[in-house]
Amino acid sequence: MHELSIAMCILDAAEEEAEKYGGVPVAAVHLKIGDRSGVVADALSAAFELAREGSPMPACRLVIESSEGTELLVSALEFAD
Repeated sequence: MHELSIAMCILDAAEEEAEKYGGVPVAAVHLKIGDRSGVVADALSAAFELAREGSPMPACRLVIESSEGTELLVSALEFAD
C-alpha cells in the first residue's frame, strides 16, 4: 500500500513547512490528485488518518480535490489560528 508512504511524506512536508513559520500547527493539507496518478484517493485518506495519529499533527485534515491528469500536488496548507 504505497498510499501510506505517500501520507507519511505529506505529513513530513507539512511539518517542515510549519517549522518555517515558527511551528504554527497545520490544520489541513489540500491535495490535488489526478485520475491517472496511480493514487487511490480513498486509500490515501485512510492511510493519512493512520499516519497522522503517530505524528506531531494528530488533528490535521486532508482535503482532496480530484482532477484530470497525472498530478499529485499539495496545493495549499491551512494553518491553525
